[in-house]
Amino acid sequence: MLLLQALAFLAGLAALFATSLTLLPPAQLHPFAGGATLLVMGAGILAFACGYFFFAVVGYRTLRSAWRRTLAVLIVLFQLIAGGAMIYRYPEPAVLGVMLPLLCVSIFMFTSFVWPAKRDPGYRPRRWRERADEMLPPK
Repeated sequence: MLLLQALAFLAGLAALFATSLTLLPPAQLHPFAGGATLLVMGAGILAFACGYFFFAVVGYRTLRSAWRRTLAVLIVLFQLIAGGAMIYRYPEPAVLGVMLPLLCVSIFMFTSFVWPAKRDPGYRPRRWRERADEMLPPK
């Protein structure tokens, strides 16, 4: 599990730095996209990176917590919708080359941290022990 969290952290760094270096300069060159293109692309890059950092920090806890699992599902769903929208809006090789690996990592994080959705066997509540005087037969 620690290896998967390290992978999520590295994916977050890659989403933050490599994606911004690759996607933001072409976003400034799109005259048809409007003035908000740079802002939307920057927000999408930050959302991807924050999603991966979420998995890096609380990834192992999502297996035991229902609300963390729900939050993780919403994060992955947002990543898939935002990545699909970026690919649909800008069908260029640079966008495809960056967004497809990020989407694959998002699906991998979902199947690693959210899909199992089972409690850890060591997490069971302990049974109350019977005291020694209660176990003795009555006189």
